[in-house]
Amino acid sequence: MENSETVDNNVDNTSAGPEAVAPEADVNSNISVDDLLNMSEADYAEFKEDANYTGMKPLSEWMKHVPEDVRKHIANLRSDYTRKTQAISKQRAELEEQKATLARKDDYVLNGPLAKSLQNINTDETYDLFDADGMKSEIKRQAALMLKEMLEPAQKELELAQRKLDLDNFRSKNPEMLEPAYRENIVKLLQERPELKLEDAFYITKAKLGSEAVDAERAKAKVTKDARKEVALKSSGGSRAPVAGTPQFKSAVEAYNYWKSQGMK
Repeated sequence: MENSETVDNNVDNTSAGPEAVAPEADVNSNISVDDLLNMSEADYAEFKEDANYTGMKPLSEWMKHVPEDVRKHIANLRSDYTRKTQAISKQRAELEEQKATLARKDDYVLNGPLAKSLQNINTDETYDLFDADGMKSEIKRQAALMLKEMLEPAQKELELAQRKLDLDNFRSKNPEMLEPAYRENIVKLLQERPELKLEDAFYITKAKLGSEAVDAERAKAKVTKDARKEVALKSSGGSRAPVAGTPQFKSAVEAYNYWKSQGMK
């Protein structure tokens, strides 16, 4: 006789209450967003790198039926994700502030009073070295030239860094420029017209693609209109039915005479 205390291995224990949870399954067994991202197909067959499943019942429907502990785990993951995104947002804001501070300093070096004074140095100017004032002027000129020569590499480096920062900001504000259609047109434009800046090439491409999109919509609308017109003509035997009560006129004079006879101008 079969033992009545034998455990049925086919019983679904997913809905078991808290008393069914092992004592060691405490809060330390929680997984984080990082843990979830590190899971792979080796852990669960569904966790493929290129997973893109469709046709499932919405997760909102499953949430009504999963055990309370599962919902709590999901809630913990949600909180962990929120904390991480907030931390990333804060770090991003701090980096942007640091970039802005560096940009202000760079601008001062590149366009400040010292840079402007160095730009105005007359390297062809000569002074009477046997005159006291002339000697002082020549010493100042030579010192300014030396300082300018020392600063030029740093200024060029700062100009390149500032240009990179400008391009990074521009890309972040216009992410569509990384799309294949934009990228191909921009690269082609820059190759054909090296004098163009990246920003100019982007705006030209955007205008071009926008115009092409409008033309495509117009062409599509025309095809639809022509198709409807053809269907209407076929359904009416190849000709338009006259409006009820309105005669068909062969000429403007005939129409005028008709409306005149009706007492209308």
